[in-house]
Amino acid sequence: MSWLRVSTFAVSAALSTGVVALLPVWLSSSGCSSTSNPGGASSSGLDVAYIPPFVSADGGKTTGSSGSTGLPGSGGGTSSSTTTVGGTSSGAGSSSAACTTNTGPITGTVGNTGGSVSRLVFAVVGDTRPANEDDPSGYPTAIITKIFQDIEAQSPHPVLTLGTGDYQFTEASNNADAQAQISIFMQARQSYSGPWFPAMGNHECGVSGSYTTSDNNDCGPGNPGGATANYNAFIAGMMTPINQTLPYYSINVSASDNSWTAKFVVTAANAWSTAQQTWLTTTMAQKTTYTFVVRHEASDATPPIPDCIPTIDSIISAAGYTLLIVGHTHDYGHYSSAPQVVVLGNGGAPLSNTNYDYGYGLFSQRCDGAIVVDEIDYMSGATDGHFHFVITPAGTITQ
Repeated sequence: MSWLRVSTFAVSAALSTGVVALLPVWLSSSGCSSTSNPGGASSSGLDVAYIPPFVSADGGKTTGSSGSTGLPGSGGGTSSSTTTVGGTSSGAGSSSAACTTNTGPITGTVGNTGGSVSRLVFAVVGDTRPANEDDPSGYPTAIITKIFQDIEAQSPHPVLTLGTGDYQFTEASNNADAQAQISIFMQARQSYSGPWFPAMGNHECGVSGSYTTSDNNDCGPGNPGGATANYNAFIAGMMTPINQTLPYYSINVSASDNSWTAKFVVTAANAWSTAQQTWLTTTMAQKTTYTFVVRHEASDATPPIPDCIPTIDSIISAAGYTLLIVGHTHDYGHYSSAPQVVVLGNGGAPLSNTNYDYGYGLFSQRCDGAIVVDEIDYMSGATDGHFHFVITPAGTITQ
C-alpha cells in the first residue's frame, strides 16, 4: 500500500466534506465488483485532486516515493509488437546519442478513422471546465483557445490531439448549460486543424441516480446513472463529429513506410458495461508497435473512483502497452513507480497546485522509435525539464 501526497486544494475540499486528507490506495485485483471507499464521497461532484508521486517536479515540488503504488504497468510493459522502427528494435532502450527528435515536416494524414503518417507526433489536453457548476460565463475559454492555438502552431504539426476528459461542470439535468459548455470547448477546438479524440470524464456524467458524486458515477443508457444531460451533450457535441456513437473507441495510425503501427485506445470508466469490457479485451489483443490507452481517472486517484478501474488495469496490463494517459487531477506529472502512467489535467480547470500552470502534453516519436514526452506551458511555450521523459514502445524508460 502506498500513500498519496495531497495538494492544498484537496485538503481544503476534504476538510469541508469530512474526507480524510491522506487516503491509502485501495485497489481490487480482479473483477468489476465494488471497491472499498474508505474516504467517502466528495460533494457536488467536485474532483478531490491529488499530487501523484512524480518522477520529478517543477517549482520546488518534492519527489514522491518510489515504492509500489498498485498502478498498472509498475513492473514495466511487454512489447505488443516486435516491429523495428528507424533501424533499431523498438522494444529496446537503445542509445540516443546519435538520435534526436526529428523536427522536420510530417507527411501523410490522420482523420477521424485513423491514417498513415511519416512520423508520430501528437498532443494531449485534459480537464477544461469552469470552477463553479452551471456557469458557462466562467468557462476558461481564453485558456483552452490559447492551448489549441499553441498546438496548431507546433512544428512539426501534431497529427492528432487527445483529451483526458471533463469538458463541462453542470448539473446532470441541465441540458442548456451542458450543451453550452461543450459548445464553448468545441469552438475553441476549431483553432486546431487536426483531428480531436476525447475521452469522457466524470463530469460527462454529473451526479445522478443513487450516486452522491460524479467521481464514480456509471452513466449512459442502461447504466445506473442513466443518460444524463452531461452525457448526451458529450455524445452529441464530441462523439458525433468523429462518427462515434459510444464513449469508448480506438483509432489506428500507421507509418507511411509500414515500419510501425499505433493504436489509441480511448476508454470510458464512467460509462462501463460488459460490452465495453469485451471490446477492450479484443482491442488490446490487436498487436501494434505502440499502444496508448486514454482514461480519465488514474488507478490511485482519491476515492471514490469508478468500480471497474481495476478491471481496465488488468486487461491493459495483460496485453502490454506503451503509456496510460490520464487526467482528473488538475495538474500534470509522471509516476516514479509506474513509469507507463502520465497525468495531464491542466487544460483550464482550477489548478490543484499553484506550482503548476496550464498547458498540454506533446508526444514526439524519435528516430529510434522512442517517444519523447514534454509538457508545454500555454503562455510561454516553454517545456518543463523536470517533467520531460522518454519511453520505448514497450513502455520502458530510456534516455
